[in-house]
Amino acid sequence: MTREILERYKIKAKKKLGQNFLVSKKKINEISEVIEVENKNIIEVWPGYWALTEKLLEKKPKSLHLVELDPDMIAILEDRIENWDLILWETDFKINKKDILKYTPDFDKYDVIANIPYYITSPILRHFLYDLENKPDNMVILMQSDVWDKILKTNKNKSSVLSLSVDKKASVTWQIFVSKENFVPAPKVESSVLLFESHDLYKDIDDKKFLKIIKIWFTAARKKLTKNLEKWGFDKKQVLDILESMWYDDNSRAEDLNIKDWCELVSKL
Repeated sequence: MTREILERYKIKAKKKLGQNFLVSKKKINEISEVIEVENKNIIEVWPGYWALTEKLLEKKPKSLHLVELDPDMIAILEDRIENWDLILWETDFKINKKDILKYTPDFDKYDVIANIPYYITSPILRHFLYDLENKPDNMVILMQSDVWDKILKTNKNKSSVLSLSVDKKASVTWQIFVSKENFVPAPKVESSVLLFESHDLYKDIDDKKFLKIIKIWFTAARKKLTKNLEKWGFDKKQVLDILESMWYDDNSRAEDLNIKDWCELVSKL
């Protein structure tokens, strides 16, 4: 049914929106099973032509709210509903026609499922993990390898602003590999599905202070941490004393510290 819908509506991906349509029924099924959907409040970001939406509806969530900005995709979604091309069951169903970065969920407890283009991955993660008062319990996100490599620190990647900002708010696990051949058009790189499970381990560390400090110190991630600190007005001896108490030294770089150590350092400055 996936490719059939693309042909029926003569759907073409828009480069400016970073669209790559997932057409593998096997992968769509796997993504729909990463978290429990039945009787849950689910937000699907950029549903496209409804391939995954249809599968989620079959699992009978309590609510399924979509966030889609592309008017052409919205027209297709509405046409499929009007023509009974899919069944809404008794699900509270809603299409939010707006920019995801300006969207506020209608629920206190909810999960997010999304296929996110490379160029907007970080802003969307920031939106759900930091900008909103009520962050999601879980997020199931399909993203390109360039991003999930950094988040999971694979291929010898060390800590980064992205990985640390995510680690402060959620634990992340790799779930599903999705090769580029599963998309139309095929992207240049491979993709994977990650599961983000929210936590409050570092809720006592002020978010704004944390983000400000790590961004400052990662402006020259390869330089000694104490060198970066001096440049921005921090006391070198104070920072060095804190680092030594955590078994680091004057040669330590910003990328060497993990999330626990960064939070400890920020809390003492």
